[in-house]
Amino acid sequence: MKQQYEHRITIKIADAEPFRLPVKESEESFYRHVIDQINNNVNRFTLGANADSPDVALAKVTLYYATMLYRQTNLINSQSEILQTFEERLDSLLEGSD
Repeated sequence: MKQQYEHRITIKIADAEPFRLPVKESEESFYRHVIDQINNNVNRFTLGANADSPDVALAKVTLYYATMLYRQTNLINSQSEILQTFEERLDSLLEGSD
């Protein structure tokens, strides 16, 4: 099995102070892509006539991503409960067929 190496990459998001984060080598490009997407979204809020401050823009992007995560998590949990109920009903039907 191939050993997973970790890198400590520097994370720079918006005007926040840069920090270092250990990331598996195989996930580094994914992290860099996500960082680029966050920064692109922050930049959209900081440009134009009704521009937000960098702090407000970062807060808006954070809220957006958190909302997406919680919606997805709720959907997955709901689907898991439905599947569990279905499996229990199927098991009870199969018990009676012996």
